Amino acid sequence: MALVAGGQVPSARRPREQRPAFVPYSSRARAFGGMFAIHFLLAGALAFGAVVAPSAAWAYGALALFASMCFGLLRTSPATFLLFVPLLALRITEFMSGGAIESGAYMIETMITGTATGAFTRLLLIYLLFFLTATFVVEASWPRLKVLFREAPARWEPQGRLIAMALMVVMTFGSLYLIRLGINNGFPLISHIDRFQYLERVDSPIYSAWMSNRLVMVPFMGVLFAVPRYRLQGGLLLVWLLATSILFGEKFTSLLMILSIFSIPAGLAHIANDRPIPTGIIGGVALAVVVVTVPAVLIAYGALNDFDGAAKRYGERVALQGQLWYVADWKYLAAARLDDRAIASDMASWVKPGEQDATKAGTRFGLYYVMQPFTPSRTMGWTMEAGGGFVFSLYPYFLMAMGIIGLLVMSSIIAIFHAWIMRMLAQCLAQANWIASVLFGRVLSSIYAGYSTGYMWNFFGIKSLLTIAVALFLTWEGQRRNSRVRQMTQALARRR
Repeated sequence: MALVAGGQVPSARRPREQRPAFVPYSSRARAFGGMFAIHFLLAGALAFGAVVAPSAAWAYGALALFASMCFGLLRTSPATFLLFVPLLALRITEFMSGGAIESGAYMIETMITGTATGAFTRLLLIYLLFFLTATFVVEASWPRLKVLFREAPARWEPQGRLIAMALMVVMTFGSLYLIRLGINNGFPLISHIDRFQYLERVDSPIYSAWMSNRLVMVPFMGVLFAVPRYRLQGGLLLVWLLATSILFGEKFTSLLMILSIFSIPAGLAHIANDRPIPTGIIGGVALAVVVVTVPAVLIAYGALNDFDGAAKRYGERVALQGQLWYVADWKYLAAARLDDRAIASDMASWVKPGEQDATKAGTRFGLYYVMQPFTPSRTMGWTMEAGGGFVFSLYPYFLMAMGIIGLLVMSSIIAIFHAWIMRMLAQCLAQANWIASVLFGRVLSSIYAGYSTGYMWNFFGIKSLLTIAVALFLTWEGQRRNSRVRQMTQALARRR
């Protein structure tokens, strides 16, 4: 098939026998809606059981049911599964943490020993609503994306060499800087240093920026992998990034995020041609990640010298993923509450880029607002001084500031926003609009930072909104340019 300027493939009618049958939205909605309805009923039963007969078994039941929902999403709405697989992976780790907490794990940061409260069965109901909302949005836009992704690998191939060279340059300079940093300060994997302590020790904005923005590069590695000619290069670049991340102390969750985002471009091109997602490969990759990362984490925690101590430290680290939800649910579970001061301070920071900093926000809202009631003052002091904090604070923040009703409303709004960003990122990747893809990728990275830190400026702050505005302009300009190219091509064809 001939390519035109800009790497675009001119539209052409497929023979009728090759055109996949169109599935109406109502039929697709019935499929995934029925799947979610079953899981809502089962989750409600789990939550009821956790109240009448408290046991850690209900938390593990929530983990199993969430994993079942992921599989159901893969079967009924594979596009949503692929676009949200990074978040699905994060949530699975949170439910794994919940099982450990409700089994009696000790949470070193909040100095609390967990007991069976049913907190994670209630969290399951909230996340089911989130993914149901997101699925409605993605499924509405999938027919257009499907058309784009059918021909995406052919559209990407002419620019594959440029993408590969750009990634090579960035990875080379980044790796050289990291090696220099490691020689001067040690490598976390070898020196058994926690990555957060290492970040504080080196105090390098370049290192911080590199670790924070790695995810922006990953979709482009996935694009290379989707093109047969550049598949090996895309795979090697991914392995390079994973190896660098492991050397600098990144753990299972971070590596799973990288792999998940890497799979999106190739996965969407795969299902756009009505080919099923190979569940065996997904399971094999997940198993490989566990086999590689768990020993690496144990080694980073000193398992070669003290395996029992490293295993204990690893168990405590697992419990940290869900600790803030556990303690917030335990103390602040209420249908309706409103901390108008926290919400007003939060919203005021959205339009002030200079105020979008954890240390400036303090305990007025966001991460430290959630940590303050549950964290010893000494721990709280040095954590704030270092600019660090606990993880997954967004939903605990909503619960503490707005109650369960406000949490459900905000969760649905964010689900719609996240789904729309993923839709735009996928569209720009499929159309080979690389600059707009980078910008939407940067917003996506900010969204995931928001889930972890609880700061709403990551979603709706002026920096994110301006980035989106520029990306939308570039998307519009690219579509207008491609439309002109198609019109010229069609005019030339008619003259011939």
